[in-house]
Amino acid sequence: MLGAALLACAAAPCGSAVIPTGIALGYPAAPTGLNPLLAADFDTLQTILPLYRPLAWIGRDLGFDRQRSLAASVQALEANTRFRVNLKPWRWSDGRPITPDDVVFGWNLLKALDARGLYPQSGQGGIPGRVASVVPAGDEAVDFVLKAPTNPEWFTLNGLSLVYPLPRHAWGRITPDEMQGRVFDPSLYQVVDGPFRLAEVRPDQYIVYEPNPLYGGHQAELRRLVVIFPESNAGLHKLWSGEADMARVSAAIWRRLQGKHGFSFKALPEPYGYAILALNMHSRHAPFLNDVHVRRALAFATDQPTMIRIIFGGMGTENHMPAPTGAGPWRGPEPSDGTAIHYDPAQAKAELAAAGWRPGPDGVRLRDGKLLAFTAITSEPDSENTRLLQMLREDLRKVGVDMSLQIMAYPQMTALLGEDSDAWDAGFQNVTPGGVPDGVTYFDTGGASNWGHYSDAEMDRLIGDTDGLPGPAALFAYQKYAEAQQPGLFLPQGKQLIMIAGRLHGVEDFVNEYGFWSPEYLAVDDPACHRPGTGAALP
Repeated sequence: MLGAALLACAAAPCGSAVIPTGIALGYPAAPTGLNPLLAADFDTLQTILPLYRPLAWIGRDLGFDRQRSLAASVQALEANTRFRVNLKPWRWSDGRPITPDDVVFGWNLLKALDARGLYPQSGQGGIPGRVASVVPAGDEAVDFVLKAPTNPEWFTLNGLSLVYPLPRHAWGRITPDEMQGRVFDPSLYQVVDGPFRLAEVRPDQYIVYEPNPLYGGHQAELRRLVVIFPESNAGLHKLWSGEADMARVSAAIWRRLQGKHGFSFKALPEPYGYAILALNMHSRHAPFLNDVHVRRALAFATDQPTMIRIIFGGMGTENHMPAPTGAGPWRGPEPSDGTAIHYDPAQAKAELAAAGWRPGPDGVRLRDGKLLAFTAITSEPDSENTRLLQMLREDLRKVGVDMSLQIMAYPQMTALLGEDSDAWDAGFQNVTPGGVPDGVTYFDTGGASNWGHYSDAEMDRLIGDTDGLPGPAALFAYQKYAEAQQPGLFLPQGKQLIMIAGRLHGVEDFVNEYGFWSPEYLAVDDPACHRPGTGAALP
């Protein structure tokens, strides 16, 4: 009997862990809600994924991960115009089965938000505009009927990863306005399909989760999960003091921390995305940003190898196109026709001369009496991203471009960049595209995330081909054209350097480079579980 009791204890969820948002993507930030249809950033998505799972999960190989998806399979039918999503026999946390009607219900709520201009992912993966209808196909499947033939991998990864079944029996006749007003209302998010349930919400401090015993996948190993959102520089202090179990570490101190007793260290790949200085083609102060020669000159003048060496301690990769460096099958080869961007100040000067910019008396170039000067906005005064821009400022000055820096609060910056405004010149952003990095919403004319208002007919055509033609050839053609055009200034990223409390295990299965979290795989050493170790202090 004693042996059976110990076995039951070992198998039950046990122990607590405290982790910050942003792991595998960047610095921690507070989420904006718990509604999966209103997640506008990955910090928010990371707090939602313990509760709700999408139809398609993007896995570590950047493909469709059947084990962690709610869809058992996706079939392309009728010349790639109908996609049948076969559902797993899953249950909601209250015991009710997840049905095709729940998928249709979630889809209709998404469409209602989009009709009001409230859906933050509008356009990505063809959602919702490319879809003509979503209808049940029996008791265990849903058909997505599309308006045109569509690349199956693209629609699965970029589209179905945004679609969530939602519990009609629990949410009822909820409206878009009500959803917006209840983004943190715990009573709305009690019926879930993920590995955890909601226990406590403090929107400005932390969220506490407990296991969902009816989850159909890998059962949570933790008894309690706490997700915190400290200031960007405070995560390491909380780990060091025992208030957290994991934190991101800058490259500047990474090697000095190696070997510290009681901790482990992991260098995760660069985040699945790219860093970009968005350039505003509508800027009244810097209209020259609409000139491809100027944009190419900025890129040729950027000394990415030195940035990687100094800022990221050599642990990073150059990038000159809108494709993550770790995109595997979704990143094309560097162009071999002379359009490939690289550090070449002489070529930068030649591009500026071709555009009519001549050196002025103080070294800053002039054309028609106007200075080649602009302002770049960032929101992190003491971060690797800001140091990137500081080094960029010096690189540009060497070829006659005067770039100044402006720091503003993140909400203020994103609001400004999101407006159809001519009041800003450039703004730093980290972009996490869909599973297939296609450029939809980012560089197509009128795209929801096209902050710089870039518009080019050939770019629109190439982006359009990526969602309609099977295979990666169209995607690679778009990437090659984007590298030559530089619709924004692409910048390098460093590896994600993570320091972990020695008592915490399962990090390899917890997160992938896409930023999707699977906290059900985390476990801790804890005396209550008859394992050695001590727990981190909870908020």
